[in-house]
Amino acid sequence: MRIAVAGKGGAGKTTISATLARTLARSGKQVLAIDGDPNPNLGMALGVDPELLRDPPRVPRNAADEVSDDDGRKQRVLKPEFKDFREQWTVQAPDGVMLVHMTRVDHAGTG
Repeated sequence: MRIAVAGKGGAGKTTISATLARTLARSGKQVLAIDGDPNPNLGMALGVDPELLRDPPRVPRNAADEVSDDDGRKQRVLKPEFKDFREQWTVQAPDGVMLVHMTRVDHAGTG
């Protein structure tokens, strides 16, 4: 099962995502929570130790390749095996939730 939570800023996406992730994990589901926000707060909402969130591992942009199928449809495919992906780039959250940070602000922009 894959669930995506989207909406406008301030709508409660992070709170809903954290609650849903922990509830599913408590019911025995394997949960990989992905924080794709440049200002990531999902870890804090999940209850991750703040020390682990100071400099969490982030998935580098080159961790996936873009490939095309026979019909020309493009998709992104992870280069490492998923097991290796989990070991390298996830943070353990309460209730067995695995958290991964997909983005970050590398430097301030101009303007």
